[in-house]
Amino acid sequence: MSSEPKWTLSTTGRPDELADSLKKLGTARHAAPHGLVGDLPEPYTAHDVSPFAPSGAVYFMDGGSDAQVRLLESGEHLAFKFADQNTSIAASAPVVYAGTGDLILYTPAPPPLRSSASLPENTPDPFLRPTSTHLLQVISMNMQTASDAARLLIGLPYAEEFPELFYRGDLFGITRRDRDASSYGIVQSLTEYVGAGGERNVEANGYPARSFFAIYHIIDTPIGALFNKKATQMELQPNRDHKLALRLPPMPFRYDLINGPIPLFHVDDPDGDPVAELLSAHHHDSGAALAPTERAWPWHQPDLDAIAERVPGVDLREG
Repeated sequence: MSSEPKWTLSTTGRPDELADSLKKLGTARHAAPHGLVGDLPEPYTAHDVSPFAPSGAVYFMDGGSDAQVRLLESGEHLAFKFADQNTSIAASAPVVYAGTGDLILYTPAPPPLRSSASLPENTPDPFLRPTSTHLLQVISMNMQTASDAARLLIGLPYAEEFPELFYRGDLFGITRRDRDASSYGIVQSLTEYVGAGGERNVEANGYPARSFFAIYHIIDTPIGALFNKKATQMELQPNRDHKLALRLPPMPFRYDLINGPIPLFHVDDPDGDPVAELLSAHHHDSGAALAPTERAWPWHQPDLDAIAERVPGVDLREG
């Protein structure tokens, strides 16, 4: 689990103004004991300070995930290495989160997913801060092992192949408002600058930032398909330079499981007892997406009519 920043910034001014001031001061980072330099903690520099993108967007990348699963009856441990091309993530326009209460923002996700994201399930306290924030939604993650013996499904692939589970909101977190297995995330500035008059606005804070996701997934294995009811929380880890996100997506990146073990249930007995548990997991990028793939959205489009037949009464186009 990444260490929590133990610092707070009270300096006024926008990130670009901070960057300009730091550049003028040169490389002597502590030359001005009461100036902006003193407020920028190690290991970040002026080059790391930038505003968030001003509008919503969809990002594509290639990636990989590792997972360690323990079967509860036998105690056997299973290790999986998944890979995917064209994983897609939708991001909202940034807003200043109030620091308390729920937050729901438009994200450009296609049906049958909702076109909005909410604050992730059981968001950790360090993210409940009054500063600039993006909400994220996983659109499509359709990962497979090299032998195709196991798959990891999140977002559209989950909703298309297992809609009876995806739309059973009673199975998932008790505080969720969306009543389905959508996977949401957050990118939030590490800084808390305010304007000269004490006001907070979205332009006042941006990168560097921290991030985490609350993931609902299917792990389809040779022994059966398993799913989670408790969200799998994945938090962005510092990179090789000991820094968090400096852009979106924060490539290269690595997200690690922070709330394991996660009970896993068999899809054929969703109301029964857990049959396994997710002990550890991490997700990393493999670089930018460079070519279309047949099983990834938008080249693959889910059949909304077929899904609707399996979950009558669910409005798949409500947005």
